[in-house]
Amino acid sequence: MAALRPARLAALHTGPSLRDVDAAADCMCGCHPRPADVELHEGGATCSCQQTPQERKQAMDEVFERLRDLAPDPAIEQAAQARFHEHAQELGIAARVAVSAAPFVITGNVDGRGFYLRERHDIYRVTVAPDDDPAADPWDLPAERATLDIASGDAEELSDPQGGWDPVHALTLAVGAVRLFLRRRACRHEQPGGSPHVFCCHCGVRLSEASLWAPDQREIGA
Repeated sequence: MAALRPARLAALHTGPSLRDVDAAADCMCGCHPRPADVELHEGGATCSCQQTPQERKQAMDEVFERLRDLAPDPAIEQAAQARFHEHAQELGIAARVAVSAAPFVITGNVDGRGFYLRERHDIYRVTVAPDDDPAADPWDLPAERATLDIASGDAEELSDPQGGWDPVHALTLAVGAVRLFLRRRACRHEQPGGSPHVFCCHCGVRLSEASLWAPDQREIGA
């Protein structure tokens, strides 16, 4: 971090006008050049690191006030949790909502493989435990442990048919991704006779890339 600070300062001077460039250079938010996410915090101009302590306190007070207003009715929340766990049982898996927001995280186990789905900033990914410890909960593993990202996409895919946020629909998508991953891992890609095949007729993998799905690979493309 210290060695790269001069480069970060130089990059910050080419972006939006900031109140405190030094604070932005030390800030870990993705809105500042690493490279910057121009869609987050207006490229860094409205990041909390650019606020005074008084402004940050006022902003947090406003957030907590909005959260109190948005707090779900306990009966509705209990019904939603019951629906989630009932759907998990229907799918034949164990799952729970590990984090309800910022980020939203579902963890569980599908057919012996630990997984989690994480959504943040309208992007989600599905991650499974490593081959040497398949039943582990990858959400709880230390950062240095290798895990496998098997699917990703826009958060709109996690919505119900009416467009509303739906943890049950997110669970269905995550379980489908894990089971497809497991099926592709186990598939022998033996094709019937006849014309040459581009995709495996059993699991859908492009046959020219079938070797990428071997268990000894550390990174698996979805």
